Amino acid sequence: MQADVKFKMPFNFVQVLIAAFGAMALSMLTFFIAEAAGASMKFSDGMFRNLDFIHIIRFTVPPIVVLGFLTFLIARGRPGFCRVAQVIGLALLLLSAVTQLFFAEDAGSAVAVAIMHVIVGASWYIAVNNSNKRANERAMAG
Repeated sequence: MQADVKFKMPFNFVQVLIAAFGAMALSMLTFFIAEAAGASMKFSDGMFRNLDFIHIIRFTVPPIVVLGFLTFLIARGRPGFCRVAQVIGLALLLLSAVTQLFFAEDAGSAVAVAIMHVIVGASWYIAVNNSNKRANERAMAG
């Protein structure tokens, strides 16, 4: 009987949306503070030469929402996937935060973009947390 139980909601998808827009807002705040402090937001290599605030929206919200939805779908069948997605996503974002030190034209830009990556990584980790674990355990027991 326990094999028939489906994990319909490994986490609440609304928390993914909140995390995506929260990460975007905090990253935009970091961007504007860094620019006001004199960071050029220019990079010598990578996906773009100059970081604009529109890039923050494009590279924050859609990836978190899409990958969060895929994680949600996979975790319905395999609830342990939430933990794997949390760790892999956080590790990739922290790794990409370090790479900013090599491409930024000034220290202010490198630190600001690295902080943005840490913000997005923390938001991702919180977003795909298997928060309905107790509800799923009760469904299996009942």
